[in-house]
Amino acid sequence: MGGFFHNVFQVFFLIGYLLIFVVTIIILRPFRVHHRRMKSTIALKVSYLLYQASFLVFTYLLLFGNKELAENEKPYDTLFNIHFLLFLTATLFPNLGIMIRKGFKKNRIEYNVTFMILNMVYFLYLLYLCLSRKWALM
Repeated sequence: MGGFFHNVFQVFFLIGYLLIFVVTIIILRPFRVHHRRMKSTIALKVSYLLYQASFLVFTYLLLFGNKELAENEKPYDTLFNIHFLLFLTATLFPNLGIMIRKGFKKNRIEYNVTFMILNMVYFLYLLYLCLSRKWALM
């Protein structure tokens, strides 16, 4: 019976993750035309959506993924390893960057480009963790 509840729990998480992603798209309106900063704003929003998609896939894998390791791999012996610390910063910086962006009136293009680069770095990092199965070591 535990398998049934586990599957129901997985379905609820998938629905919740999809709902979070759809609500983010609705709130951000990524392709809304901004006349003064059109390219940098669209780049920031699209990079944030890519980051968020990879973050949701990564957290889903952490919760429900198969954590069987190869013989030559062993899990990290401490909680505070480099991947965990990068994961913690990945939960904070992109979200803070997208929330406080309207507070920057001067240098907004530089701000958008900086956080677009940061979002893309975290997107590539989380994608690497998902594809290389490093998430199973955490």
